Amino acid sequence: MRLAFTFLFSLVLFFTVKAQQYVSTKLFDMATTAEKIVYGSIVKMDEKFFFIDGINEKGKQEKVKVTKYVSRSNAYRWDKNEVGQKVLLFHKRVNGDYAIMSNGEEGELAIIKDSVVVPMKTFTLMTNQNLAGGANKLNEEYRNKQSFMVGNKKVFGLRFPVKYFYKSVLDFRDCYQVILKKPNTSASTTCFNFFDRYSRDKLNVYKKKSLLLKLMYNDMAEAQKANCKQP
Repeated sequence: MRLAFTFLFSLVLFFTVKAQQYVSTKLFDMATTAEKIVYGSIVKMDEKFFFIDGINEKGKQEKVKVTKYVSRSNAYRWDKNEVGQKVLLFHKRVNGDYAIMSNGEEGELAIIKDSVVVPMKTFTLMTNQNLAGGANKLNEEYRNKQSFMVGNKKVFGLRFPVKYFYKSVLDFRDCYQVILKKPNTSASTTCFNFFDRYSRDKLNVYKKKSLLLKLMYNDMAEAQKANCKQP
């Protein structure tokens, strides 16, 4: 009995620590480091992959084979993948195939009619508090106001027109370059450098045109500051 209790306690502790260690992949990270960004409709599915026909980051029509998200039995992100479903995906290559970035649902965004819903967890706490109007206003009332039905789940997030969102992400990708200090890590969790691709005046023009681009820049600067702190 004592051995069984010890094992159970260790198992609970393991999963608690594992959950605490998980950090959501941030939007600025996906925008700058994704190997492919595409939005469109799922046109085919098989056991391990689904196939999307959509527009890639170069503005060209492309069919992409994507590895299905696999977790515990019967788990899925915001809804089960099915033919006809519209999605916006951030990809990285894993074992030669494209896979969705992040261990959560951050890299697979739902398109609802002509809008995309972006989870709030893809932004830093600072940005979440600023959007709410202060730390004390990041409460249940605000969460309910900013929650949208996405598939079978209610997602706390921001809703943008697809074209605006996609252009802001691609403009941000053109404006800044992220370089990781350690290979095979993430700018969401580890130290990194970022560099301007354009002059400051030109970058300021982009920020004035897109609030979302400005939010991503603020998050990038905040994440770098937090992730590069000396232990």
